[in-house]
Amino acid sequence: MAKVTVTLYMEEKDKEALQRLADAEERSLSQMAVLILKRAIKKAEQAGDIPPKD
Repeated sequence: MAKVTVTLYMEEKDKEALQRLADAEERSLSQMAVLILKRAIKKAEQAGDIPPKD
């Protein structure tokens, strides 16, 4: 699947916390953000909050 660029605006304190989490898991900031988003999407699909992907 092709990757796309997404621009995200967040509070500085949230970015710093995300960076600390990424550092703790030896991931880049981008990798950590993608991982968190994938987990949230999967959880929402399982809860029936959004339809599953085809």
